[in-house]
Amino acid sequence: MTAEDAWAQYTVSNDTPLTREEQVTQLFESMRDSVYRYVLTLLREPAAAEEITQEVFLRLVRQHRAGRSVKNPRAWIFRVAHNMAVDEARTRKFRRSLDEKEWLELEESRRDTAPGPEESAAEAQQTRRWHVGLTSLPEQQRACLLLRSEGFRYREIAEILGVTISTVAESLRRAIRRMMKDSDA
Repeated sequence: MTAEDAWAQYTVSNDTPLTREEQVTQLFESMRDSVYRYVLTLLREPAAAEEITQEVFLRLVRQHRAGRSVKNPRAWIFRVAHNMAVDEARTRKFRRSLDEKEWLELEESRRDTAPGPEESAAEAQQTRRWHVGLTSLPEQQRACLLLRSEGFRYREIAEILGVTISTVAESLRRAIRRMMKDSDA
């Protein structure tokens, strides 16, 4: 797939090709929430996650204006977001867990529909178990699991994190095994 093929999917409903700026805008509108959630989960700081999310798309615009092609825009966006979050974490040395309020905010941002009371209680309990299991994972396993949950393929995750496909597969295998073990306990 060429860089132009990757961008060709972004058209308006009447199949009129969009300008590159319109394509970036469309990408921003469709991906900003998932990028924000990913960065928020890594940094645990809503303001920093919002700032990085916006900066990622600004960098995409700059990349385009500089005439540099992006072969896979979705993977590129998450790679840049990941790198910026890692840099920010190193700078701030974040090593704390989300407090209850922050976790609830993250949980709310992921909710698409309004569930009933029973479903809410079950979902809240499952989310708490997921949170405990997720925060206990090593950073690379957590990043692999989060990117996989966003629908990325192993190859794309490897590209985003700068590791091999076999490292992604092993990290996911270990993360899933640990999460399953923790959920049985």
